[in-house]
Amino acid sequence: MYPLQAISSEHRRRTSRVSNAFGASAVLTMPACIVIAAGVVLPLAYMLILSVQAPDPGEVELTANFTAANYLKFFTSPFYWSVLLKTIWVASVTTALCAFLGLTLAVSIWLTSSRWRGLCIIAVISPLLVSIVTRAFGWMVVLGDNGLINSLLIHLGIFAAPRHMMFTNFAIIVGLVHVFLPLMTLPILTSLDRVDRNIPEAASSLGAGALTIGVKILLPLVIPGLVSGITMVFSLTMSSYILPALMGGADSGMITTLIYQQFVVTFNWQFGATLVAILLATSLGIVSLLIFETSRRTRKWMVRR
Repeated sequence: MYPLQAISSEHRRRTSRVSNAFGASAVLTMPACIVIAAGVVLPLAYMLILSVQAPDPGEVELTANFTAANYLKFFTSPFYWSVLLKTIWVASVTTALCAFLGLTLAVSIWLTSSRWRGLCIIAVISPLLVSIVTRAFGWMVVLGDNGLINSLLIHLGIFAAPRHMMFTNFAIIVGLVHVFLPLMTLPILTSLDRVDRNIPEAASSLGAGALTIGVKILLPLVIPGLVSGITMVFSLTMSSYILPALMGGADSGMITTLIYQQFVVTFNWQFGATLVAILLATSLGIVSLLIFETSRRTRKWMVRR
């Protein structure tokens, strides 16, 4: 056999193997694609089309008459702008607190001996084993006017009367941080597991303080996990409904409670779909901007190094 013929035969065999592998992968991923299309893409497309339909409470049928009236109603109203901005503010504060607490908790677990490490991880994920409603009612007992915190403060003589903490922004943020903190801690811990444990000790032996080690050495190394945690926490906080409704009340001022009112109370599905589209676009825009800016700064940091 001539060399060119041998090369051609080998190339055909490799091409055949790649084609077979691609075909097998396509067959295996097809059920997942069908489920995603049926459960996510189609309902989302229906909502987007419904958002450009004329407002007609009680009617959910799609027509060929498209209008931007729902979007004009939102963007020309200061009330709806304030609701959207408050939702972004609550999500940002919750994400920042989760990032700080998650970093601290993840580093503490990472430095813990292997004997106690598994127990610490179980303690971190244990809140996920309890339903959000149960945790919300638990915080109602703690933060209520006659709850644990107010009773303790009055007993110590710090306050003469109970402080109103429930159905406030403070209560909403506390509940959201409690729910989403594990989703921030675990990705950061995963990134830390890829870091050599001797790096902090080596930096300390060279004279670096604890703050320098944390900010200039460990933080850049855990950026992938931190960005993953921020993405999940921010997105889920923006779309969270149960905790704002239970701990902030019906007038919590969050866009998710407003969406619920449009769908269930006023039956204005067209405007409710518009709110869903705006919430989705806002979340995707902020998260995309965060990922882009983080990637840009990481590349600059790597070049500088």
